[in-house]
Amino acid sequence: MSDLTVERLFSDPPLTGKLPSNLQFSPDGERIAYLKTADDDRERTDLWQYSIASGEHRLWLNAAEILDSKTAESAAESAAEKASRERRRSFNHGITSYSFSPDGSQVLLPVDGAGYLLDTASGAVRCFTPSNTRQTDLRFSPKGSYATYVRAGNLYRYHLRDEEEQRLTDDGSDLVSNGMAEFIAQEEMHRFTGYWWSPDEHYLAFTRVDETPVALSYRYEIDAEGIQVVPQRYPYAGATNAEVRLKLLDCRSGETRELKYKARKDDYLARVDWLGDKLVVQRQDREQKILTLLRIDPGDATTQTLLTEHADTWVNLHDNFKPLDQARFLWTSEREGNSRLYLFDKGELRNLSDGARRINRVVQADGNHAWALGWNQSPTEQHLFRISLAERNLLQISSDPGWHEATVSADGRWLLDRVTALDDPGRITLRLLDNAARQTTGNAAVIASGDPHTIAREMIDENHPYFPYAQEHVTPELGTLSTEDGQTLHYRLTRPSGAPPAGGRPAIVFVYGGPGVQRVKNEWPPLLLQLLARHGFGVLELDNRGSANRDRKFETAIYGQLGEVEVRDQLVGATFLQSLDWVNGERIGVFGHSYGGYMTIMCMAKAAHVFRAGVAVAPVTDWRLYDTHYTERYLSTPERNPGGYESSGVFPHLHGLAGRLLLIHGMADDNVLYTHSTMLYRALQARMQPFEMMAYPGSKHALQERDVSIHRFNLMLDFFEKSL
Repeated sequence: MSDLTVERLFSDPPLTGKLPSNLQFSPDGERIAYLKTADDDRERTDLWQYSIASGEHRLWLNAAEILDSKTAESAAESAAEKASRERRRSFNHGITSYSFSPDGSQVLLPVDGAGYLLDTASGAVRCFTPSNTRQTDLRFSPKGSYATYVRAGNLYRYHLRDEEEQRLTDDGSDLVSNGMAEFIAQEEMHRFTGYWWSPDEHYLAFTRVDETPVALSYRYEIDAEGIQVVPQRYPYAGATNAEVRLKLLDCRSGETRELKYKARKDDYLARVDWLGDKLVVQRQDREQKILTLLRIDPGDATTQTLLTEHADTWVNLHDNFKPLDQARFLWTSEREGNSRLYLFDKGELRNLSDGARRINRVVQADGNHAWALGWNQSPTEQHLFRISLAERNLLQISSDPGWHEATVSADGRWLLDRVTALDDPGRITLRLLDNAARQTTGNAAVIASGDPHTIAREMIDENHPYFPYAQEHVTPELGTLSTEDGQTLHYRLTRPSGAPPAGGRPAIVFVYGGPGVQRVKNEWPPLLLQLLARHGFGVLELDNRGSANRDRKFETAIYGQLGEVEVRDQLVGATFLQSLDWVNGERIGVFGHSYGGYMTIMCMAKAAHVFRAGVAVAPVTDWRLYDTHYTERYLSTPERNPGGYESSGVFPHLHGLAGRLLLIHGMADDNVLYTHSTMLYRALQARMQPFEMMAYPGSKHALQERDVSIHRFNLMLDFFEKSL
């Protein structure tokens, strides 16, 4: 038995998380490619492959070899790249993404800003982008003729046969970018690209983003060496957004023209896709109450409205537009209260998913079936469903309890099912979805029977890094509570290790609480919970109203006023904790990051009689200082809803704060600006309210650096041990 320390939690080899990620079938269906964390570097991922015929795993490409060979010719990472990685929450290095060419002969690998091509037959690797340059969003064109990417605000294509690069735009600058998603699109819409090829490679649609209309403000990034004044075009709530234009390049004639998609000047470009040879644009109004799906003819630029979504509060965006042919497509909508799957055919939407309570993501589709992830019995589990497009017949494919993620081959024959549960760190199985006979050898013969075949599993055995700590591992438990209006709240409870003393154990409410996020799942939980349990703390996680993966009534309870129903629901959880015989009801704390940091302060200010101590990391304190698309979705604009903005901030409630408070923030945070915390420091000082604080020079919102992580979690443990 060994002590689980913060230092060990963030050291190599990683204690868990060794399962393959980003699994993809090769176009010929003979192999599965995936990324895997290196044993010697928890932050580096390498490319691996699995042969379906032989059942063998093999390291395909070690990213360290590429990184070591290109060190001398690497250009410095640009501010746009750093910002994009922060938006994606992508902090690994090495091979972090990849894609097969349509014919499977090559794999495109972005590594440290450069583009590499891996020949799948010979294994040869070559860099095709110029030295001392950095590229983002590298992708193959649909027929594999080109690799496309963005460099220094301009869009490029590389002709793979002729090995020639061509610059497609020439006006990229500090304020203008082509083919790149703007800050709002990346951070809040989860749209990370700004260009889209037509299937026949005739046209290339792309955005031109001009940030000039966004008011210039200055952010002070403080690091260990000094202070850097960073000019930033941050679109504060109620202010002007960047100008996003949609352009279309005719790759045969070389002509570029602008496509009109806006009905109002401040409309958002939410999504862009192709439906056959027509462009499809999702346009969202500034209030986010109307989402319009437009079809644009690239030949004459005529526009047709295909469908419109309306809501009294807001319309959620998704990535479930799936073309079936030139006219039909799949679509998810919450128009009936929860997310359902629909078939658009001949101008009408037809519900296909009556047998499931909620559809989250369409995984794959063909002319006969769709495969989609969602839930039926409980939002704490996710399962794969196969849905017949003709008969509206819905079949649940996955059966094991837990949280399933799935990849279905392009021909709909093969399924990769990745599942994890509270008591299972995870496994990946491969199975044949249809019953067609197939001439195979080795493990594929087993798979051909239709039975799942495990190709990877994280077993906590004597060879696993977590084995020395497994004896004291505490499996969390799931449960439900009720709101005052009868809605169901799901929680995950981790009990402390060992028998409780006579006076009971302290407990911590680990909160996020914000919209768009779900924390309570039947999945292998973060080991931070085990760390807290080893130190004698019980931990409660509860998804309050406003959280994701529920129906509209549950999610929109926060509209117009933040920090109210969320706090009431967390109090339901805290009251439940106080009812447990092993909990000392006088020693309850709260901890959270980002929206969870905001919730920490609001819980302590509104319920000081319950929450005795709290750690707020990177908290929003005044919603007028947050961005347009996120904040206005829930609060409208400061001009339309001044009272909602005022009461949703922390400052009107500080008079109620009485417990011990630790505030933590990165001093280079460009998302929740450090100003949020400095304003709070001053307000607490003016009230003579004692508090503790820790600022991390050079760190951004995620505070993901290893030394920072070790320092802040040791700090947090020490704080809670002294306070509770």
